[in-house]
Amino acid sequence: MAGRAGLAAGPPGPDVVPGPSVGRRRGVTFHRDVSSSPATARLAAKPAQAECIPAGKESTMKVLKAVLAALPVLAVLLLPAAGASASALSSGSGSFTTTGQVISVRQADGNTIVTAAEVQTLTGALSGNRMATGIEIFHPDGTFTAHDSGTFTGTVEGRTGSITISGASSGTGTTGSGQIVGDRGTGGLAGLHLQGTFQPVITSSTTAEGTYSVQFHFGS
Repeated sequence: MAGRAGLAAGPPGPDVVPGPSVGRRRGVTFHRDVSSSPATARLAAKPAQAECIPAGKESTMKVLKAVLAALPVLAVLLLPAAGASASALSSGSGSFTTTGQVISVRQADGNTIVTAAEVQTLTGALSGNRMATGIEIFHPDGTFTAHDSGTFTGTVEGRTGSITISGASSGTGTTGSGQIVGDRGTGGLAGLHLQGTFQPVITSSTTAEGTYSVQFHFGS
């Protein structure tokens, strides 16, 4: 799910195992770029003398935990565009599980920046899989901020297709909360707009799970 729930970890090691989940991350500073979708904020790391650092097994596990919690994503509340023909607003909820893999880890200005890929399985109002990539920044005080975006392929209200879902979250330790938005649907999900919230919980160094609540509608 697009957002992360609780991250905190130290610099990762050389062997990165699949799973964007992380425990506790030291120092990371997030810079929000609100030039993206109004419903989500893009996180960008401030350029600094960034330096790629090799990962150690112990710290890698922490990074993975953080990534999973932060990246996990989902929920929906859509606002029909003025004058557009749209279906009635619907709402729903469900759960998700996430398995991830850290792509890279670097440090800048005392913060740790993690880029990761994840695969999520969703049940409930959204039934299907989501593949996404995202960035998480861990601050020195143990807090984190994250942003991710990916493609959900599955079924919503009996209609099957794909839609882009993006999420942003923040938190401390292994838990957090975030928001998601979805649009640009194709196939049976063409015209779908959604927005909602999610709450991820880290379950291991490479996995996370959580719940989400969403509101959505189909517009022309």
